[in-house]
Amino acid sequence: MPANSSLAKPLIYAFSLLLVACGGSSSSSKNSPASEQVNRFVDAERAQCMRDSEYLNVGEGIDAPSKTLAITPAAAGSATGKPTGSCADNNEYRFGSGIHDITGPVANTSGMGWESPTQVLSGLHQRQYARAFAIESPCNGKRVLFMSTDTGMVFGSMRQAVLREVAQDPELSQHYGPDNIMLSATHTHQGPAGYSHYEGFNTFHFGFDKLVLDTIVNGMMAALRMAHQNIQAHPETAPIQLAVDELLNTNINRSLIAFEQNSQQEREEFINTRGEEITVDKRVVQLNMVRKSGSAVGVINWFGVHPTVLGSELDLVSSDIKGYASLGFERIMNTRYGDTGNGEDNFVAAFAQKDEGDASPNIFIVERPHPDPTRGGGADPYESNAISGTKQLAKALDLFQTGKALNGPIDYRFFHVKMDEVSVTDPAVLNALNHPAELDAEEIRTCLAAVGPAFGAGAEDGPGFTREGISCDSDPDLIAAALSDIETATQGLIPPTLLSNAVLCNLDQLPLLDLSCHAEKPILIPLGPPLSAEPSIVPFQLFRMGNLAILGIPWEVTTMSARRIQKQLFPLLAPVGIDTIVVAGLVNEYSHYLTTREEYSVQQYEGGSTIFGPWSLAAVEQESRRLARSLAEGKASPEGPDYVDGSPILIRLPYIPSDLPGPGKSYGDVVTDAPSSAAPGDTVTASFQAGHPRNDLKIQSSYVYAERLGEDQQWQVVATDKDPELLFSWQPLLPSPLPIELPEVGPSTAEVTWHIPRNTPAGTYRLRHEGAAQTLVLPKQAYSGVSSSFTISEPISNCP
Repeated sequence: MPANSSLAKPLIYAFSLLLVACGGSSSSSKNSPASEQVNRFVDAERAQCMRDSEYLNVGEGIDAPSKTLAITPAAAGSATGKPTGSCADNNEYRFGSGIHDITGPVANTSGMGWESPTQVLSGLHQRQYARAFAIESPCNGKRVLFMSTDTGMVFGSMRQAVLREVAQDPELSQHYGPDNIMLSATHTHQGPAGYSHYEGFNTFHFGFDKLVLDTIVNGMMAALRMAHQNIQAHPETAPIQLAVDELLNTNINRSLIAFEQNSQQEREEFINTRGEEITVDKRVVQLNMVRKSGSAVGVINWFGVHPTVLGSELDLVSSDIKGYASLGFERIMNTRYGDTGNGEDNFVAAFAQKDEGDASPNIFIVERPHPDPTRGGGADPYESNAISGTKQLAKALDLFQTGKALNGPIDYRFFHVKMDEVSVTDPAVLNALNHPAELDAEEIRTCLAAVGPAFGAGAEDGPGFTREGISCDSDPDLIAAALSDIETATQGLIPPTLLSNAVLCNLDQLPLLDLSCHAEKPILIPLGPPLSAEPSIVPFQLFRMGNLAILGIPWEVTTMSARRIQKQLFPLLAPVGIDTIVVAGLVNEYSHYLTTREEYSVQQYEGGSTIFGPWSLAAVEQESRRLARSLAEGKASPEGPDYVDGSPILIRLPYIPSDLPGPGKSYGDVVTDAPSSAAPGDTVTASFQAGHPRNDLKIQSSYVYAERLGEDQQWQVVATDKDPELLFSWQPLLPSPLPIELPEVGPSTAEVTWHIPRNTPAGTYRLRHEGAAQTLVLPKQAYSGVSSSFTISEPISNCP
């Protein structure tokens, strides 16, 4: 969650992207399956365009192929065994998928993750969705439900609401519950905020917004029900293919200063063919679910990279790079986005998150630091979004229906841990600690939650108001600190060094607050008791799907932290047949970052945001091992405390419906019309008299449409606001300077912007807007507006 409290007014969105440029070959496709593999896609031509896109060449040469792709059981000192019992030879499963819209209000809100009180979102780039998958092994009858959501975080408010609804449903409660439902966030930073029950996550967004939470939860439940109906309607079994490969030139380590604190021996375990250290995880893990009949049900793809291409200076809601890849794959497979609750197969592509803690998609950020709009490789952030999303999509297409069938049972374990009072006593964890002596402590334990000044500095993707690297010194030089602050102030940042050395490093002396174990971290904001601004009881979850294990934890896990966790788990899991582990962060709750002890010591953004202190990773390793041991030995999950939900106090200002039409205008009337003609590759716009988007969220629908006149003289939809080439922007007469609702003082307009794909067929087209208007005295009324028709000339490419 890169904190970004920049006071700069968000930029007005100007233009977006051409969906993708096609032509030429790419090194990223050198290991693609044979050409006949493409024919298994519904839209084979579009699939080939993605796999041949020139976007795949952006940043070519940043990476070289890896000599070692991932931690293996052998590297962790363990041999891989085989499953036992009735599931020993099982390699077929039942499965189902579901997808539903979770896009909340797209106006006068801010992005969950940027923490910028001056970001005011006012439109839509890509809709957000919940994608659910139910998977069952017939050999033991066990089932898991994995869900990926296009949200910044999964909070306990979301999980508890889903669990309550499942428990109250007589049918769902027979199959799903707290132990076997895993909820994962893609970590887009451009989604509406304010949906936690804890104050720490709502403060910078002016409070709790019940509409956002309800919209997300309702969509999650709808996706879950669809996945359940789909698996129940298909009793037949089929193999699930596990495909593993690497994706190059798509993520970089944004915190090398911290990463390089880890031991040289440990860093050199991952070297590429040029002899360079691999500082961020390049591994892609993908599950392909296709029935024996050939009906494709979906894919789950895990790749660790922050969805931070679109910055807080932008004002459109979006699912960012992960959403771009999901929507792209689903377009190729002709996915239906309506209410498909009849059990029929409907392809769903989840691009889920794993160890992205220090992984940035802005691959040129070193030479083009924020706010350079080209730091992601494109001419602007929206093209950079297409570049990164296309790379992930192309790799997923390459891996589709390849790989090796999963083997073994479905199983799961779950428990809660009170993270602010864990003492690390596991000999395996203690013996693996290999930090410099000066970083040691008499007692290896966690602390009451707190963030340091580096949290306010934000990450390189979106810097904030302080700076990184400020740590506590036992004998501080206050004069040097003051001089450093003077230099910092000239850069427009809050100078915290003297304050940290003189005050923040001594807060452990406060009565009733035991903050003494935070070591190098000055205490900027205590988050634990008595404030309890964030949860201290957090969930740990482990899924087994054959020989694949998914460890779901609520942190943003750095690259080296994930490697160490895998080393600790393989000795327990490999003997029972698990040879692949995914450390999936941002699962079931949110607890900021998880760094190694060495990374923590230099107090970069990630270390300042490791809230439970320097031994957090050791504690996570220990508790994860307890969970893994219970699964490997076939025992019940460890006992833990019950989750304690928060109760939001700070509530957003209420929305007061006060739409006003312009003089002589009706809602839906054209304000600015489309041109009479255009060509593929052009951008066309039209604007309409509009109501506030909060009046109707258009769930499972769209605010805007591009339509083509068919031979039957009926208008056919060719793009909606989920598609990144068609943008919706809402423009009030007096924009709010903050992400809060203010009564309207004049007419507002809705602008439709269509970046016409290069392969658009010639014909007659129009733009359409749908919305609703309301005032305190007049009831809500739906309206629609259409532009004049315009012609588009012949396409200039076979690709978009």
